[in-house]
Amino acid sequence: KLTPEQQLTIEEFLAFTETRPQEERWELIEGVAVLNPSPVEFHQVIAANICYVLMAHKRATDAPWLPMLGVGTRVPASPRSLPQPDVFVKAGAATNRPDTDDALVIFEILSPSNKRADQAWRRKVYASIPNCQHYVTVSLKALDVTVHIRADGWVGHHCTDLTDTLKLPAIGVSMPLAEIYRWTRLGG
Repeated sequence: KLTPEQQLTIEEFLAFTETRPQEERWELIEGVAVLNPSPVEFHQVIAANICYVLMAHKRATDAPWLPMLGVGTRVPASPRSLPQPDVFVKAGAATNRPDTDDALVIFEILSPSNKRADQAWRRKVYASIPNCQHYVTVSLKALDVTVHIRADGWVGHHCTDLTDTLKLPAIGVSMPLAEIYRWTRLGG
């Protein structure tokens, strides 16, 4: 762990990432710039499936929120961190900024590199976002979607069957696991 003097601030990190190629995916974790590995195809299919279901609901209901692919997310519990969730639902309109602080729902698609300590850290820092109501993890190894709900004290609720439905009451969305895992080895 770096001393505070050695850690990057969010502003320093954003200036650094502006110099990097667009295809690189960087996160700021506890003041350290971390380059994430390229995601596998199933990861990207799941992210696209989640966005598709959310966008279809937004179009059908004219919901005020906006689903987006990951953008650096400011987390009050760690002011020198800017994690980048895979998908999130923004409370308001797009602003053309490289970061956000108004995520209502955050999705992380777990890859083999996501360790338990990383998952626990993300659950803690995402819970510190005042308007974040749901934190969802999606496994690539097995049928397992876990939703942590602010109203339930961030207790995890597991969905483990393709016939299960992920419920996100804060945004009025129900998402069948069959849709999340469509076109992957787990969903057929």
